[in-house]
Amino acid sequence: MTLDRELAAAFGYEAETREIPPPDVEGLIRGGRTRRRRRNVRRIGVGAAAAAVLVGGGAYGVAHVAPGDPGTVSVPPATSVFEPSEPAAVPPSFQYLDRTAIEPGTYRMFVGADPAGVKIEADLTVTGANWFAGDQPVVSDGGDTWAGVGVYQPDALARVAPCSGDWQGRDASRTPQGLARQLVRLPRSTVVQALTPTEAFGHDAVHLRLRIDDQCPRPEWYQIAHGPAGVRGITYSRHPKEVLIDFWVVDLNGTTVVVDMWHQVDAPTELVGRANQVRDSITFVTGE
Repeated sequence: MTLDRELAAAFGYEAETREIPPPDVEGLIRGGRTRRRRRNVRRIGVGAAAAAVLVGGGAYGVAHVAPGDPGTVSVPPATSVFEPSEPAAVPPSFQYLDRTAIEPGTYRMFVGADPAGVKIEADLTVTGANWFAGDQPVVSDGGDTWAGVGVYQPDALARVAPCSGDWQGRDASRTPQGLARQLVRLPRSTVVQALTPTEAFGHDAVHLRLRIDDQCPRPEWYQIAHGPAGVRGITYSRHPKEVLIDFWVVDLNGTTVVVDMWHQVDAPTELVGRANQVRDSITFVTGE
């Protein structure tokens, strides 16, 4: 017999004569119970932490409910900071009023466009009675005295002949300083307050005040400017009256626009105050 066969026979005999010990059943059971207890401890710890969070949240809700029936407590539902908010309602268009009486409320006016063609609009809020929609909003005292507010982007300003029948204009400057200097030279006007740098409507601006003789042969009217939003006129009384008008030439992110507020020289303080309130409500809207 070779050495290899002798070794194989020896290993075979060793395997046949070795006794395999029986499994330690009780030990296995004890080990399984130990592992199960450890898993349960970990689960209880996680559950307790979650329960603490829930109890804390519930206590917060209960502490903030309004007093009511002591037998019932309603906890306000949780809200997520990631829930989208409701979009704000767009105000009705001023241009759609078509020269009718204006009901109190907020309206959106078309103003013009920036050099890229993006539309510029303005929101304003009207309160009280006797407001009417021309190309711009106007208000009366119930008689023959008027005031008004304007928001526009001039393409041309009155030059020599300001009345509508034979109106002559010149191209409006595209810079606030240039446009303000042109407004100072409006026909039949006198400077009451000179050009003053200021801030208005959240933007840099130039302010000035003029006194204008708006007499024109009937049925014509004095026109300050022409622009995309229409004609800016200030003649409304049946009898000619001089007009005081404030201009704010606004630098709207590189685009020049105008806000004005005018009233006849004999307008009562209450009427002027109502026009001022509407002017103060103006906010610009771009890119919507």
